[in-house]
This record gives sequence, structure tokens and C-alpha cells, in this order.
Amino acid sequence: MLLMRQKTVLNLLTQAGHPLSPTVFVKLVFLLRHETVVRQDPSFYDFLPYKYGPFSFTLYRELAALRQEGHVAPDENTIALSELTHDPADRQATEPAMLVQAAVTDVLRRYGSMHQNSLVHSVYTRYPWYALNSELPERNLASVERPRKASPAVYTVGYEGKSVDAFFNDLIKRGIEIVVDVRANPVSRKYGFSRLRLGEICKRLGLEYRHVPSLGIPGSARADLSDYDSYQRLLDHYEHTVLPIHPVETRELGALMRKHPAALLCVEKDVRCCHRSRLASAAAKAADLEIVHL
Repeated sequence: MLLMRQKTVLNLLTQAGHPLSPTVFVKLVFLLRHETVVRQDPSFYDFLPYKYGPFSFTLYRELAALRQEGHVAPDENTIALSELTHDPADRQATEPAMLVQAAVTDVLRRYGSMHQNSLVHSVYTRYPWYALNSELPERNLASVERPRKASPAVYTVGYEGKSVDAFFNDLIKRGIEIVVDVRANPVSRKYGFSRLRLGEICKRLGLEYRHVPSLGIPGSARADLSDYDSYQRLLDHYEHTVLPIHPVETRELGALMRKHPAALLCVEKDVRCCHRSRLASAAAKAADLEIVHL
């Protein structure tokens, strides 16, 4: 079953009525996200600054899936509906709500006839942050300052409830340059947060990825977690039993964060229920740094 955001993408291609270049396609989806009612949908695509302006790793992953499923034509040089999706019965099954269709119509009315260079210029001028890492000539038209490196501190971050694009967009804004994954087993059903994919995305964004499994908590130890108190018992055990046998790794972590803007990554949104809170305290003590939970 298609997600609403995927139906929105197919409706954009339907209403456009012709193949779009990848650059134009992404810009139009970006404008849907920022200038229409679609912004109220928390599950819609998030964006970050990349080689050609605003970009979404999630959008491109799902675009590949739509190609594989036969909804989008296989040619990667342009983005268009496949012949299957031109069928009226199939198209009706993939249509989003009327309000979203109206939003697509509005974006195409305002931007659909623009030449690619003019569209890029318009987006960069009005949303300069997303031109930060652009390699296009229009980058020079956007007045955007590169974020300062984060000042020395022990930073921590949880990805629960965030898309991979929103997660990295925030890290870039904060001036973080190294992601230190402190999960014992860095797998995730959430796209972008398994070890290999996370490392790949970091590399593409010019960030460094490090994995320190010895400072994590095995998944088996989390089996009986049910409430706040059970989390605290687990974290107490981690602080008093696990951390003391890894003093070298903890000191090295503190030394790293004194020299470079790095963030400890784990899953939980609530840092009080995540072992990174106790690890951050130990690393901060070792390096005489403050703790900042992002």
C-alpha cells in the first residue's frame, strides 16, 4: 500500500504531464513541503542542503521503490510516470486527498513552467540555507553562511521520531562534524539509521561516522523494559557495572569531543531513558566538558 507522500509524488507527475529532470522534480517536492498545506503532514519528506540544493535521501529511496513497483518509469535521467500509472483505474488508486491534489496544482501553477535555472535561482534566493552545499552556479546567488563548528562539549542526540533527512539537517545546523554511534547493535528498521547506511550518508554529507559498540547496551538487556523505573534500573546497572570496565574508551571519547564537534548517537528521544545520558556524564567528567543534549 502506498503512503500518502508517495501518492503525492505520483500526483505531481500526473499533473505535470511530462517527464521532469531530477533537479526540477526535487525542487517541486521541496516547495510542496514548504509552501502548501502539505507542511502540516509530519510524515512528508524532510530536506537538507546537498549538492544541488535541497535534497531528501528518503524521497530518493522511495522513488527507487516506485520505479521497482512499476509506478515510475525506469529511466533515471528523467522522472515520469510509467505506462502502468497512466491507466485510469491504477491512477485513481494512487490519488491523494483532494486537498493535497489542490496543493500540487498550486505549486505547478506557480513554478511548473519555470526553466530549471530560474527555478533553482528562486529556491536558492528564498531558501538560502538549502544552497549551503550546492555545486551549482546559482549557489553564488544565495547569501548563506556556513554554520560555525559546535564549541567543545559532550553532545548527544537520539533519532527516535525523526527522518534521516531532518536528523542530519539539524546536525549540520548545529555544527556537528562527527557522529559517534554508541549502539551495541546498530541496526534499525527506520530508513537511514542502520550502521552501513548511516555511515554512507555521513560520508556523502562530509561528516565522519564512528561506531563504538563496547559502550552500548546489548538488545537482550532491554527485553523487559516497560516503564521509566525499569529504564532507570538498566541505566544504573550500565553506569555502575559496564562503564567502569571501559575507562579507556570513555576517556578517548571525552578527548575526541574536546578536539572535535561530535555527538553521541542512540535511539531514544528521551535522553533520561537512554544510556547515552550516563555515558555523556562519564565522558564529560573525564574531559571536563559540559553536556549538551540536542
